[in-house]
Amino acid sequence: MRRRAMAVVGGLAVAASMSGCALLGAEAVEDLELAVGECVDESSLSESDEEEQQVGSLPRVECAEEHDAEVYYVEDLTDSSLPDDVADRADQICYEEYAGYLGIEFEDSRYYYVSLYPSPSTWAYGDRQVACMLVGEVGERLTGSLKGAAA
Repeated sequence: MRRRAMAVVGGLAVAASMSGCALLGAEAVEDLELAVGECVDESSLSESDEEEQQVGSLPRVECAEEHDAEVYYVEDLTDSSLPDDVADRADQICYEEYAGYLGIEFEDSRYYYVSLYPSPSTWAYGDRQVACMLVGEVGERLTGSLKGAAA
């Protein structure tokens, strides 16, 4: 099962379905978008930030620091409306792009991936981004970039 990583980092999965309320803390949807090579770390949130985090953007950190996930691919959907199969499409996109970043096929790697994609609420505000993120085993913290790691 390719999407087995969805359960690995629970909060990252929550970010996949951010509500329109996420925009309250950002100027625009673009402020919430991730970029290839960025690393995110949920543990950098304080308790007071946790509720906002569940409907907001993921906290970015330098990849040299410990982190939960690394963005390895992003793509904007070009559909005129939110696809009914958006979760499956995001999973397929992330699966196909995995080896190009890590340097090893998903089935041969020790890392998993999480696909983040628009929800109906964020789509209404202009969110079109699918973001693919590398994650480790449950509870595993990453340090450094995994680009080309072939692990």
